[in-house]
Amino acid sequence: MTKGPSLDGAELIKFTAETRSSGVDLPNGHRIRKGAQDAMRKLPERPGTPFPHEVDAEVKRIAANGGTPLVVSENDRVIGTIELQDIIKPGISERFERLRKMGVKTVMVTGDNPLTAKFIAEKAGVDDFIAEATPEDKMAYIKKEQQTGRLVAMMGDGTNDAPALAQADVGVAMNSGTQAAKEAGNMVDLDNDPTKLIEIVEIGKQLLMTRGTLTTFSIANDVAKYFAIVPALFMVSIPALGALNIMNLYSAESAILSAVIFNAIIIPLLIPLALRGVAYRPIGASAILRRNLLIYGLGGVIVPFIGIKLIDLAIAPFF
Repeated sequence: MTKGPSLDGAELIKFTAETRSSGVDLPNGHRIRKGAQDAMRKLPERPGTPFPHEVDAEVKRIAANGGTPLVVSENDRVIGTIELQDIIKPGISERFERLRKMGVKTVMVTGDNPLTAKFIAEKAGVDDFIAEATPEDKMAYIKKEQQTGRLVAMMGDGTNDAPALAQADVGVAMNSGTQAAKEAGNMVDLDNDPTKLIEIVEIGKQLLMTRGTLTTFSIANDVAKYFAIVPALFMVSIPALGALNIMNLYSAESAILSAVIFNAIIIPLLIPLALRGVAYRPIGASAILRRNLLIYGLGGVIVPFIGIKLIDLAIAPFF
């Protein structure tokens, strides 16, 4: 059995986004490297050794099957390739479809070669992909989308993702990621789930919908109350307003008291809605707007008329 070279005194070469390769320099002078095909192709070309055709064919085969090929070299001579397979979580395409229904476009930005990126993008069901991306490419893409007025959320776990995570409007770092990624992001996903963005988007939309719903109902409610009360208050001094007194309230005093009692009843009834929030469904923004206007806008107009009139009938005998 041949004894392998000792690692004592070996110099480790760390991976960087620029070199896209890593390796080790052994004390006996051997240089071992592994990395992406395009980066490793430059090594044998410098001493004049051609890139092996069989390794090139194997790289294409691995990439076409959705794997990540890593080319290995010794002393600047390519000796083979290693296949890495990304594990795609079950049901991820259905979760991306939910994002699509919310109006969110999903883009996979990766350092993998185009064939591997295309295979994974199709299998995962993302809308688009960018292959062989450097940290600068990732940040430039986010800036370009932001300049068009879009809000960009990004999920990442590596040091190379840190600049883009810091640039994004919402940066979510994986709990298993590097410290640089965690510090650059706005939040950390403890479950390491790249589709956790769905829950984040849903919570954000639910908060916006709840605030919009309460505002819509409140404005419509105030308009209806003033429309009901003002004619009763001023039709004695301005008889022309009598035509607007469609509720036919008993008197100006009963109209004011009815409105006050109605307010005292409706505000506590809105508290559970404010605490629970409006249920969100993955439908388009225009459909959500129409639904809220129909339920809370029209409801905010009709409910005060009915409520104030019923209260006025109940308190009229006391005037």
